[in-house]
Amino acid sequence: MDNELIAEKIAQTAKNAALELRVLQADIRNKALQKIAETIRICEAKIMDENIKDIKAAKSSGMPNQMISRLALTHKQIEEIAKGVEEIAAFADPLGKILESRTLANGIDISRVSVPIGAIFFIYESRPNVTIDGAALCFKAGNAVILRGGKESVHSSTFLAKIFCDVLAEFGISKDAVQYINNPDRDLLSCLLRQDRYLDLVIPRGGEGLIRAVNEQSRIPVIKHFNGICHVYIDKSANIDKAAKILYNSKVQKPSVCNAAETVLLHKDLTKEAVEQILKPLEEAGVEFYFGKRGIEYLDLQISVCSVDGIKEACEHIEKYGSHHTDAIVAEDAQALEYFANNVDSASLMLNASTRFADGGQYGLGAEVGISTDKLHARGPMGIESLCSYKWVLRGNGQVRE
Repeated sequence: MDNELIAEKIAQTAKNAALELRVLQADIRNKALQKIAETIRICEAKIMDENIKDIKAAKSSGMPNQMISRLALTHKQIEEIAKGVEEIAAFADPLGKILESRTLANGIDISRVSVPIGAIFFIYESRPNVTIDGAALCFKAGNAVILRGGKESVHSSTFLAKIFCDVLAEFGISKDAVQYINNPDRDLLSCLLRQDRYLDLVIPRGGEGLIRAVNEQSRIPVIKHFNGICHVYIDKSANIDKAAKILYNSKVQKPSVCNAAETVLLHKDLTKEAVEQILKPLEEAGVEFYFGKRGIEYLDLQISVCSVDGIKEACEHIEKYGSHHTDAIVAEDAQALEYFANNVDSASLMLNASTRFADGGQYGLGAEVGISTDKLHARGPMGIESLCSYKWVLRGNGQVRE
């Protein structure tokens, strides 16, 4: 069977499973998720065995240590995966919620009701924990999901997906609700991205190269963010101790992630002593400074440093060189804070807080399937609510339109 036929079969199977899931009762979904968390803990040793296979293969292929560390699963991380599933189970049911309602002049009652999106294609890179995050979030929101992880985590992710599907079967739920694609063939991926007859949404999670490739090939709507060029603007009114602390955390705590700061904008009226106090902790942490460079995502201990005339130029700079992901201001001036909040058009704005808070867990959304910089449907960290759509329901009593 060629890849086009294989892809069509996978996509059609997901669509059929989505029809079942959209009417599955919330308590059954929650009980299944709780059992999945329990089974992950029971199967920890086997998960570790499969993960070791991935790590050995990664080392043999010459994968950098930084990437191997993201691939590896520890006892603590497996417990966090299980807890994450329990947290998702504990969230209120996102489906069937009346988002708005009113009675029309003709007596018809109209309401907007939350529903699942349907069949989702979730593409991600090496981290195996994302397999469970993606499956659990989509399932909780009543969606079928096709998971396509990176080849680096194929053993870990295949086994984790099997745990999920086996538990679904125990509850009489179709295993097809979660399909894991362990075939690394890129042609199959391309064929799946053409299945707009059956699939409703594609969510790619990974580096800019992956997301751009998916976006260019897909016939299905794609939720995306290409990069995280995040700024921290330090106003002349800023508390310098606070500014130094926020910038340090934004850049140094985890420099390889999309919500790490890549540019610091310094108000030109900041004193030389204040600038030194702000930048010295970064220098001591080994951060390299690139003065005057703009619009670069380093994902490392590097940062652009630029001077601006004030809040207006800072906002203009962010609009021109940013990626609409996450941007921060440090200021004590209430007018400057308000101007920033109104004039910076990013998915997340941090007023006197680190850019590193741009995260589904930090927002109280539980695990996330990704962060969107799009403006349609979902924006920012995507939790359960972002995996829902809505429909209009009109209840009449024989009314006809004149």
